[in-house]
Amino acid sequence: MKTKMIYWLVIIFTIPFIAIAQDSDTLYLENCYKLLYKNWPTLKNDTLYEQSSDYRTKNINSTYLPQIGINAQTTYQSDVTQINISFPGIKIDSPSKDQYKATLDVNQLIFDAGLTQSRKKLENANLLIDKQKIIIDINSKKEQINFLFFNILLLQETENLQNALRTKIQEKLVVLQSCVTNGILTESDIFTLQAELLKIDQQISEVRISQEGLITSLSIFTGQEIPKGSKFGYPSPSFSFTDNVLRPELELFNLNKLQLDASENISKKTLLPKLYGFGQAGYGSPGLNMLSNDFQKFYIVGAKLSWSPWDWNQCSRDRKILEIQKEIISNQQDAFIKNVNVQSENEITTIKKMEELILKDEEIIKLREKITMVSFSKLTNGTIRSSDYIDDITAENQAKIEMKKHQIQILFAKFNYMVIKGLI
Repeated sequence: MKTKMIYWLVIIFTIPFIAIAQDSDTLYLENCYKLLYKNWPTLKNDTLYEQSSDYRTKNINSTYLPQIGINAQTTYQSDVTQINISFPGIKIDSPSKDQYKATLDVNQLIFDAGLTQSRKKLENANLLIDKQKIIIDINSKKEQINFLFFNILLLQETENLQNALRTKIQEKLVVLQSCVTNGILTESDIFTLQAELLKIDQQISEVRISQEGLITSLSIFTGQEIPKGSKFGYPSPSFSFTDNVLRPELELFNLNKLQLDASENISKKTLLPKLYGFGQAGYGSPGLNMLSNDFQKFYIVGAKLSWSPWDWNQCSRDRKILEIQKEIISNQQDAFIKNVNVQSENEITTIKKMEELILKDEEIIKLREKITMVSFSKLTNGTIRSSDYIDDITAENQAKIEMKKHQIQILFAKFNYMVIKGLI
């Protein structure tokens, strides 16, 4: 179990990315994952679980420590044993009906047929389950981080393209100004382009505000404030399709089965003999000599064998219940794997679909660029209005945005696929 835990820690901190140059001002998805595993609140539970388990283990070990008790009692009896035989010169007093006793009792477990050791194994299994649940909880946040990161990346690329469009229109305005001077175009054509610039400014502001909101959410997940103007870099995954499923939930299923094995072992041990040593030291009236009413010191030492060989098949039924629970866990595991395969197939479909769309995107962009060039030529010759040119240049820009969107969706789907399969 420890080896498997170490394996998952290695997976956490060695996410398979191709090495890429990373400057300090650029945030990559890999960084977000590392911050998640560093700062997520439930990580603190790991130490708390260990402390709790340590206390419980010490309590279990204490069963082999002497159990000490102090007892005192006084009684009054309606009758006592009497010896009604007379011996010449000998007087035998009857015990007093009121009796007093104070004792120090010590019990020591000597042999419990491995029950204590089995209880410690169960406690260790419970600890490993608690720790594995932490890994699962953190791992479950990766898809949300993927969603935030790639949407931020898309907004970043959209802003870049909008800025490029703005710059291009500004450059065209300088050229068109001379066309107005020469009487080819009217002032309204210039006003139309200027209005379009204001519209682009609005869109850029909208994109930035949306991006800032997503960055704030991402900061909450990573536990570290991400500056609003941060640049987000394209992750480059070492990606391939696989039938393997390495999700941490599978390890939890195995640990749950081991927990049931440990519980079954305890059930078996409860029917085996147990050997105890005991001792009692006391002071009372009467003491061990019942024929003397004087207060006396006394002690008793001995050993005791305790065995309950028959429990009316209770342990047998308990073991059958545990076997049923194992079967339930196996069914849950099969259902989980099927669900993982369905989800991963959905991501594969998305990847293939986006790859097909990108091929068309490239053709569309080439055509749109040609249309825009022809449109601007017509505009400078006065054969079309500036609104027609705006339609063409914004259509070109939208085609570029769509291509970026599809490229990012491929990355999004690939990383979701790897998270679903447990590869990262």
